[in-house]
Amino acid sequence: MHRSYRLNNRLVLLFVFVAVLMVGCTTYRPQSHMIPVEELATYNPKDFAHRKSVISSPSKNEDDLIMKAIFYEQNNDFKKSNYFYKKLYKETGKDEYRLKELKTALYAGVTSGNTKKLQEYIDTHPKNLVAKRLLLSFYLSKQRYKEAKEVTNLLLAQSTKALDFELSANTYLFTKDYPKAVELLTEAYNKTYNENILLKITTILVNYMRDIPQAISRLENHRLNHKCSEKVCLQLISIYFQQNNISKIIPIYKALYKTTQKEKYANRAVEGYVHLKDYDGAIQFLKSDYNNPELLYSIYIESKKFNQADKLVQKLKVERKDARWYAESAIVLYESSPNKDDKSMLSEVVKRFELAIQKGIQNTTYFNYYGYILIDKAIDIKKGIRIIKRALEEQPDSSAYLDSLAWGYYKLGECKKARITMKRVVDIEGLKDIEIRTHWNEIRNECKQK
Repeated sequence: MHRSYRLNNRLVLLFVFVAVLMVGCTTYRPQSHMIPVEELATYNPKDFAHRKSVISSPSKNEDDLIMKAIFYEQNNDFKKSNYFYKKLYKETGKDEYRLKELKTALYAGVTSGNTKKLQEYIDTHPKNLVAKRLLLSFYLSKQRYKEAKEVTNLLLAQSTKALDFELSANTYLFTKDYPKAVELLTEAYNKTYNENILLKITTILVNYMRDIPQAISRLENHRLNHKCSEKVCLQLISIYFQQNNISKIIPIYKALYKTTQKEKYANRAVEGYVHLKDYDGAIQFLKSDYNNPELLYSIYIESKKFNQADKLVQKLKVERKDARWYAESAIVLYESSPNKDDKSMLSEVVKRFELAIQKGIQNTTYFNYYGYILIDKAIDIKKGIRIIKRALEEQPDSSAYLDSLAWGYYKLGECKKARITMKRVVDIEGLKDIEIRTHWNEIRNECKQK
């Protein structure tokens, strides 16, 4: 089994760029919603032209009902709030309560008996935009798209506000007139540069119109002129990822790290470099913009820059005072040596591993690596077997550790044990790995007569 397999899980960086990337970059889906709660909450009931109350003087319970209605509304219990606003409107006939009753009914998803009255109110107060917005939202919620388009036309004939263009776009989104929806949303975006509107536009372009270049163009233009929030950047990353355009993803992750200082974005930028095998780019980023010595060490090892790795590991040994780095220094020395049988080098490797053990190293991967060297180089086969068994106490089914143990038995001439143990490895891994195949063939051939 190759040494790289024996070192599995020892490095900081997990080179699983594709899997990690997908976790944080799910595609934004448009929510074909009515007027958002936060928008309706800003509507001033006083915008309704007041008419005389049905009852000339307020109910003696009006103040109490108002407090209850507002309390439930603020706590997002819109059904209860709607109940009290309905009662207030019935008792007072005030337009502001009718508006509130309609609004909370919309939030609560209940049918309001005042919808028809709202239409009548619009007929007599054609300039009232608040009423039109509410009526449009009700028609959309009931999938009455013909009436919704009629109200949309009335609304847009009077209003130039971004809110109304965004709301009206839902009428066309629901009826799958995507170009018209994008046209209206673009009007809203151009007035505000609101990134949530941009996300709706680009999602429609990608998911429904299949115009990916246009979606990228809009996102990149926003990023260039208005910076890139996490939501916008992550949608752009998601699109580039689907195109397997990793080179475009890396600078966006770097920009996200710069603005947010979230290490996950820096790590993903490095993973992108590794995915492209641009180790020099990753090293440069880690040395200039992202201070992560452990990750830098991992890149040195991955790119086989052992001299740089050795210099860094010597520094980390002093700074971190962690037994792990003594074991890593032994591995770097062995891996960087052109002659794996050099006795002086092997002696130093053993010295460094022993120091790591003295300092309390517990990682079974290091035990396996060290034990295998003791066995394979015939330095101390029995000791190597003891160390491998120590690793197997924690991971008894590890094929890498069992392979090392079988090789130790073989080196001692204990053929039966070697054959039984190596058979377990083959059953787990098969014979694709060159070192497993070599060990299996040698053990079978040499031990078949014993």
